[in-house]
Amino acid sequence: MKKILARTLGVLIVISLTACGWHLRGAPKNFPPGSQLYITAEDPRSGIAEELTRLLRSGGIPMAESPSLADYVLTIHKEDERRRTVAVDAKGRAAEYELITSALYSVADSSGRVLLNNAEADVYRTLEWDDNEVVSKGEEELLLREEMRRELIGRIIDRLRRIDVGAPLEERSY
Repeated sequence: MKKILARTLGVLIVISLTACGWHLRGAPKNFPPGSQLYITAEDPRSGIAEELTRLLRSGGIPMAESPSLADYVLTIHKEDERRRTVAVDAKGRAAEYELITSALYSVADSSGRVLLNNAEADVYRTLEWDDNEVVSKGEEELLLREEMRRELIGRIIDRLRRIDVGAPLEERSY
């Protein structure tokens, strides 16, 4: 009963956040006015690249239609979702998992100058597992994964916000 109540409360919180107009705080404003960003991924089915493009576009960042038209290119090199066992029960079955969502990405300007090289963003969550509730735990994992993906995208946007696009190459921090 407590788990159903907690899950219902979680769904209500998510609905109320989306209903009240919540959005990512501030898209990156450190790029020169009028400059366009293009987001690409080495994996053509990249969910992170699609969601990041959608969020930045809705946040008012001009998005280029192709890398040749862009002033800056964000490349998602790798995105990964992993699960590892961190605790087992008395019968040797998994009792707790650590969920990991990560992305490796770089940013370059139109001249090919690298502004951010192989930056990594990671999000971790713990999932308690019960073999008697496989279906509900599977659904809980899916919800956690969606939340983790949103947080990962938020971390990438935060990192984009901190890039000093005007700094000389020797003063640039990767």
